[in-house]
Amino acid sequence: MNNEMERAFYASDPAWDGRFVVAVRTTGIFCRPSCRVRKPLPKNITFLSDAAEARAAGYRACLRCQPENATPVAIRHITTPIGPMTIGATEDVAVLADFSNRAMMPAQLASVRRRIGPTAEGSSPMLDRLEGQLHEYFAGDRTDFDLPTELPGSEFQGRVWSELQRIPYGETISYRELATRVGSPQAPRAVGRANGSNRLAVIVPCHRVIAAGGGLGGYGGGLAAKRWLLDLESRPQDRAVVPNRLI
Repeated sequence: MNNEMERAFYASDPAWDGRFVVAVRTTGIFCRPSCRVRKPLPKNITFLSDAAEARAAGYRACLRCQPENATPVAIRHITTPIGPMTIGATEDVAVLADFSNRAMMPAQLASVRRRIGPTAEGSSPMLDRLEGQLHEYFAGDRTDFDLPTELPGSEFQGRVWSELQRIPYGETISYRELATRVGSPQAPRAVGRANGSNRLAVIVPCHRVIAAGGGLGGYGGGLAAKRWLLDLESRPQDRAVVPNRLI
């Protein structure tokens, strides 16, 4: 096991966050496995079970990776009309709703682990609430979400994600228009990348951003999923038929 933990630490692997901490004898600090500080020599590190054990041994927390601030995230895999999704929540906030099969999914999970805390399959009232509201949305019974969310990112990503949430249900804007709204009119490609990094698909509605000529543009869940979502929102009064509800 020590060999695996050593590999995880020197690779800064966020998948191991929450499973142990790394104490550095030469500095007196302890870190998450994913910490990206300059790595010490293997002979100068020891592996401890958690922050409490590290504190009891006289180590202090790393200011960069803040190993005592990690918040556990419960995740669940669900079935939706537009494909399988992975959702996640802490006890207090929703933090993840993305397409399980997209190539970027491992990076999205790694970002959750690095920015919020360790993930594990589980259950919580907030996770149930997240799934329930998604169910209502796909059934055509909900036009917006009233979930507390946490979506940490860069300053630019934050501006883009905040603006996405201002696009009304049933409406669309272009990537260029979105770039203008966030104060970066010459950066529609950067806006597209920020959309692709959105970890709360549907809830933060990046599907409402389309190409300037009327084409769909891109979408992490695939263009068929984006078309389905836009069609659903174009007829909210008709209650779209949903063949496969969430389970």
